[in-house]
Amino acid sequence: MLRRWLSQRASTQLVALHAALASTHQLFLSLGELRARQFLELTINRLAHRAAAMSGLVVRSDGSSLLVLFEQAEQALRASWALREELRAWCLNVDAEFELPMDIGLSSGSVLCRPPTYQGETLMRASILAAAGQGGETLLDQGVMQALPPELAARAHPAVPAPGFAHLGDAWSVDFVPGSAIKVADPLWLHLRSPDGRIYLSFSPSRPIRIGRDGRADIVIDSPQISRQHAVIVWRNGSYMLADTSRNGTWVRHQAALQPVHLQRGVCLLDRAGSINLGRGPRTGRAPDLLFSITEPPPAPGAP
Repeated sequence: MLRRWLSQRASTQLVALHAALASTHQLFLSLGELRARQFLELTINRLAHRAAAMSGLVVRSDGSSLLVLFEQAEQALRASWALREELRAWCLNVDAEFELPMDIGLSSGSVLCRPPTYQGETLMRASILAAAGQGGETLLDQGVMQALPPELAARAHPAVPAPGFAHLGDAWSVDFVPGSAIKVADPLWLHLRSPDGRIYLSFSPSRPIRIGRDGRADIVIDSPQISRQHAVIVWRNGSYMLADTSRNGTWVRHQAALQPVHLQRGVCLLDRAGSINLGRGPRTGRAPDLLFSITEPPPAPGAP
């Protein structure tokens, strides 16, 4: 996975995804400067969590854009659809009619890996493609098109560059239809256990899972840095989501992620497997409070 890049200093063939929120001035007019900036910060954080959960490496973000690296073109394209779906659902919290366009550029090629910085023409080309998008387009370059499976490449069509981007060369656009591009996953099971084996529980998506010092919680951990109602895990739109409700925060580390996600009254996706630290961050020599894994549901009794 992406972890192996850390020791590399040479160029690596990767796919860069640049997502840029467009028409943000309308948001400032509607919400005012302070609230608009807060909303954009939360939006970019949410999209970054989604990209990381899909095995992406977030290498850069600012108040209105995100740059992510993927190992495969298909990963990057499916992540672009997932980001659009995530943004669409997130905007519904503001207003049923509210939309925030997002232009996405995908470029495949060599990336100079010198962690924590990543450089190269591929990253620049993805940013230019995103800037050339018009009204929420996803634009692909030749390298991405050649690396896509035929069934996905067939969904692309030649793009008409925006004024001022005629130098862009060949580019393709992939349409996104809300609610249809991402298949809703079948219900999965969440397994939570403590490293010492004292806790080992499995949950279906049927109800929220509450974690904390409160004796009525589903998972009770009696430690002074953990709040009585520290965190809750819920099943939403085909994924498990952890919401921090504590005083001291929660840290979630996915197996594919280089850094843990720090939540302070925030939300992140749980993907595949990883660890959770409650109330204090991970540190060498200190075991996490919980380990999690997500699997297919067990077979029904009598099933072959």
